[in-house]
Amino acid sequence: MADFKKLQEQREQLAAQIKTHGESQDSWADEDRAKWEALNEAYNANAAELTQAREKANVAARLAEVEAAKEEVSFREKRQRTAETRPEITDETRTLAFAAWARQQNGFGLDDTHVEAAQRLGLDPKSSFLDVRLAKHAPVMSHDGWGKEVRAQSVGTDSAGGYLVPEGFSNELEKSLLSFGGPRSVSRVIRTSTGNDVPWPTSDDTGNKGALLAENAAISEQAATFGVKTLNAHKLTSKSILVSAELLQDSFFDLGAEVGAMLGERLGRIEAQYSSTGSGSSEPQGVVVGSGLGKTAASATAIASDELFDLLHSVDPAYRNSSSFGWMMHDNILLALRKLKDDNNHYLWQEGMSVGEPDRLLGYPITINQDMQSSVATAEKTVLIGDFSRFIIRDAGPIRMFRLEERYRDNDQTGFVAFARFDSKVLNSDAIKHLIQA
Repeated sequence: MADFKKLQEQREQLAAQIKTHGESQDSWADEDRAKWEALNEAYNANAAELTQAREKANVAARLAEVEAAKEEVSFREKRQRTAETRPEITDETRTLAFAAWARQQNGFGLDDTHVEAAQRLGLDPKSSFLDVRLAKHAPVMSHDGWGKEVRAQSVGTDSAGGYLVPEGFSNELEKSLLSFGGPRSVSRVIRTSTGNDVPWPTSDDTGNKGALLAENAAISEQAATFGVKTLNAHKLTSKSILVSAELLQDSFFDLGAEVGAMLGERLGRIEAQYSSTGSGSSEPQGVVVGSGLGKTAASATAIASDELFDLLHSVDPAYRNSSSFGWMMHDNILLALRKLKDDNNHYLWQEGMSVGEPDRLLGYPITINQDMQSSVATAEKTVLIGDFSRFIIRDAGPIRMFRLEERYRDNDQTGFVAFARFDSKVLNSDAIKHLIQA
């Protein structure tokens, strides 16, 4: 908590300096603009440190809970376990089995611990691929629960070897998908075991209401209009990740966690691109493309305070009450909006009040999406606001990882490549609106 407190104090000081320095923006010289940029960079770096510290605390808390749960197993329950019961499968066992699978085709002998781990998990190290299954339900990261702990991930038990994947591998993969996934952190994520098309019903009943009814009077009809959006399963690839023979030999190298993080980052980046700006034609529909027009800015190169108010109120209040309601924009756009004030000379932007809480604009949380438009330019959609639970991301089936044994052998390397299938769509364009420049 001491680190949190110190970082939070630094955050408050930097936020105050940003606002103070912004007071004189009309008379800035070059050195003033440089100071402004330096203050914002320091603030963003502080926010990243806070996020990292929070993640470490969450991991420590989760490990403590696991240890506490183990201690709750009574002595009697332990004695009742029969000799035929398979020994407890630990994450260390899965890590060793994963290493056995990675090392097998590289001419490295497997020691007894590798062999035993593979046998206990029923894994054939000669298998060329693994199925990596993430949690059945995606982590909850809605704005009112910002920073909630990501629960420990589960894996499959299929014959392809999904059962052996270390928790560290799937956790790193999940965390990286969230970190680089832009809309994924606040959208509704569903996971299906197969890639079959999923029809998703849609309806917007915000314009309909009941009626006052006189005694003995007949009711009138008010039809609800239902539609359907089909979620497909488009294929993504991480491209190959090359690991040297030396790293495969190194027993201290946590291959599962490192490869999991790299796969997650690569898949997260390409998914973020399509879930942000995908056309929806033979590819996923991005949240920017699927959003509705909320406000057209008067200028092609600037955003005014009143235009943000207009954009906010272009969304029906029924959606504004959602816990997933908020802003989304590129970090460079946020940098520009930090200078704006309302009619009472108050800044529209406010820093988060506690550790892990997002910054806010007009009272609503901000999600940074680096795949959105990065500069204020003609006819560009620069800012989104809406209920992002109305944006669906669908993960189809497991992430399939293959070991490429011969392709890179002349450099004494082993390749690992992953494939994932996903789709995304905005269910209702009235729930998510955009600001477009003139």
